Amino acid sequence: MPTPQKEKLVQEMSEKFGKATGIYLADFTGMDVNTTTELRRKFREANVEYRVVKNTLAKLSFHQAGIEGMDEFLKGVNSYAISYDDPTLPMKVLEKEKELRSMLKIKAAYFEGTIVGPDRVEQLAKLPSRKELIGQFASMLQSPMSKLAATLNGALVKLVGALKALEEQKK
Repeated sequence: MPTPQKEKLVQEMSEKFGKATGIYLADFTGMDVNTTTELRRKFREANVEYRVVKNTLAKLSFHQAGIEGMDEFLKGVNSYAISYDDPTLPMKVLEKEKELRSMLKIKAAYFEGTIVGPDRVEQLAKLPSRKELIGQFASMLQSPMSKLAATLNGALVKLVGALKALEEQKK
């Protein structure tokens, strides 16, 4: 019989999973308290939520959130790094912190509606963030626009020069 605390936790986690753009499932076996505290601090600074939830409750939460396919990864001790803004953020934090990264074994990730295995998670870590991609796209658009402006400005300068020459000729 489920307790009210467990029901509340399942409801809370299903809401979090439903809003998340990225959920990383990791085995944290062998991590001591100090390392876990440091990992939590690093994630908190990056606006990533780090939680440990029992597998049965996580399974129920995933199902309530409409996320299917995570059941096969819910074995052993698991932790969840949840990102709401940038789905690559948890892996970017771990890439910066090599010592912490070596202690976590990433099992799977839910990445913007798709479940990926550990091999694909490494590739996701190398992707630029959404803001970086938008910046790159804007700079790519800016270059042709500035060239067009320079070309039009050059034509105007030539026209003004020709008009001045014509004016001088008429005097």
